[in-house]
Amino acid sequence: MKGCALFQFFYPGNIRMLPGEAPFDYKGERFFVGIGMPMSSVNTLSVGDKIIRVDHHKALGYKYDFAASRQTGDNQICNVTERTDGSFDVNLLMDTDGKGHTQFSHSTITTLVRIAIEADGLSDALERKALDALNHFIRVYRYATLDTSIKEVSFMTGFKPYIVTGFKSYNKLHLAKKTDQRIRELFDDWKPNAQRFSSLQPPNLGDHELVDFDRAKSTGHIAHYLTTGDFPSWRVTLMRAYEMANEQENYSAAVLESFIALELALYNLLNVCREKGQSIKRYGRVHDVISEALPNLFDKDVEGLVNRLLKFKAIRNKVVHVGYKPTGAECSACLSIADEAFKFCDSKT
Repeated sequence: MKGCALFQFFYPGNIRMLPGEAPFDYKGERFFVGIGMPMSSVNTLSVGDKIIRVDHHKALGYKYDFAASRQTGDNQICNVTERTDGSFDVNLLMDTDGKGHTQFSHSTITTLVRIAIEADGLSDALERKALDALNHFIRVYRYATLDTSIKEVSFMTGFKPYIVTGFKSYNKLHLAKKTDQRIRELFDDWKPNAQRFSSLQPPNLGDHELVDFDRAKSTGHIAHYLTTGDFPSWRVTLMRAYEMANEQENYSAAVLESFIALELALYNLLNVCREKGQSIKRYGRVHDVISEALPNLFDKDVEGLVNRLLKFKAIRNKVVHVGYKPTGAECSACLSIADEAFKFCDSKT
């Protein structure tokens, strides 16, 4: 054990609780969480400009500027000032320099949430642990306050926390103290120096960077769904599952969400067949829909699909009943099976 990692989350929401910090155990790890006072800030968009990191006159300071030339004092994206009472002033500045680099701004409320954990060094895996711990805190907060406006970071859309991360190595004096004491002492007087700076916003990729993406084909699909009204609720649920798997690496949730979407699609398929005049009994269990209704209706067309759906259902049942955590490969296989089933349903409706 070499030191302590500190993750500062600028959470875009008003977390309504008294400021302070406390230790907690989660998934076999010891964390510290600290909540600051909610602070006013301004969200700023700079058009046609780049953000760069620049040297600061203070050795331990850091600053992010716009690449476009600006007057001293108005070229900072973020200026955070700590007051004597422990609160923060956050200013995201707006300016037009007359060269096409215009910034648009709006007010918001941000809460500084800090997560600390002991580790050997910074890594992507450690950041995921900190994010998971943050989400655990948010789930507890939501339950205790019934404040549903605060979302788990992995479910937020449009604006997501920025993360400033640092690591501080222990010395012999730190190591002689108990775990909570040494973390708390660092936690209380130490601010990360932006050794890692990241955002949970997904990357804005070009078309060529996406696998098998065709803008013209996608535009046709969008037009079809909008003009025909053929967009059942399970499609929304399915996209939530893909987001959980690909962006959040929450494979258990992705399996559950995609199976819910699958159930909706299968029952919708039976309803469509009934509307076409076919006599189909009402099924209370999705297992019977898969193993009985589909073979009766479509015979050999679904022979292989039925077997794959039953494997998918078996993994889903393990997640629900015994807390099984599927691997990324298992989750990907389940999503592929679901996608195959959805395409089959589309072809029959």
